[in-house]
Amino acid sequence: MTRRSMRRPMPDATQPEGPPPPSPALVHAGLLAVQVGFASHYVVSKVAVRELSPAGLALVRATVAAAVMLGVHLLSRGAPRVPFRDLAKLAGCAALGIAGNQLLFFSGLQRTTASNASVLVTTIPVFTLLVSLVLRRERATPKGVAGVALALAGVLYLLGAEALSLGPETVIGDLMIVGNSLFYGTYLVLVADLARRHGSMTTVVWLFGFGALWVLPFGGQALLDDAPGVRGTTWLLVAYIVLVPTIFTYLTNAWALRHAPPSIVAIYIYLQPVGATLLAVLFLDETPTPRLFGAAALVFAGIFLVTRRAPRPAT
Repeated sequence: MTRRSMRRPMPDATQPEGPPPPSPALVHAGLLAVQVGFASHYVVSKVAVRELSPAGLALVRATVAAAVMLGVHLLSRGAPRVPFRDLAKLAGCAALGIAGNQLLFFSGLQRTTASNASVLVTTIPVFTLLVSLVLRRERATPKGVAGVALALAGVLYLLGAEALSLGPETVIGDLMIVGNSLFYGTYLVLVADLARRHGSMTTVVWLFGFGALWVLPFGGQALLDDAPGVRGTTWLLVAYIVLVPTIFTYLTNAWALRHAPPSIVAIYIYLQPVGATLLAVLFLDETPTPRLFGAAALVFAGIFLVTRRAPRPAT
């Protein structure tokens, strides 16, 4: 072997290496922050839909979020280009995770209680796991199934059987929340590959752009009818919904899906009822109970089981 053949090849300057992947701790911290944002969504949205129709609120949310993120993308990265073949996939994901998901969520929240919604939305990780298995995106493991069940038990323990008041007066809203969970769980599975290939911001810009188009036929006239009677304080709540439970959460979730399986991203949804209760303790002077701490322990134990990596074999 000659000296020349032993030399390492020079790196190709035309193919720069991308940034190193984030640490698992950073990914989990991002997912935790997402659920804090989502936890505040229930109370704020419940107040907002008193003056804005669900379809009108969904339209404002999607349109303003799309405009803001497109502006940021144009200033920082230029036009959000994706291959033509992926546009149909993005439109389909937007129909599930932006339009259908939010129309069902806001409409369901208007027809059921916040407690019912916070219980029923915890079916998202179950739907995510089932869709992942059906589409062969992930493999079921005893540890993963046990983690999902343990976290779900924690949520049900926190809320108690009395919190879920299913009845004829709420059944339509309850079914809408379950439909919202199915749509969002399917969205998490399908959008993961797009987010990995195109980046989180580019993907979310297209998602909300298509989402606004999907919602427009349902919310356009409703928004025109509602807008004159909406108070300034309600518009401030809408601004919060756009900035935190929309732009921040969807961007961070899409970023996390580039570095973690959909089932791990979804399992964090079990923190939403716990987070909502903690926010009530912090901002509404409610008193924490032993049940809160016990439920939090169960939820975190379930998340630990799902996210814990298998030990590497000894070498």
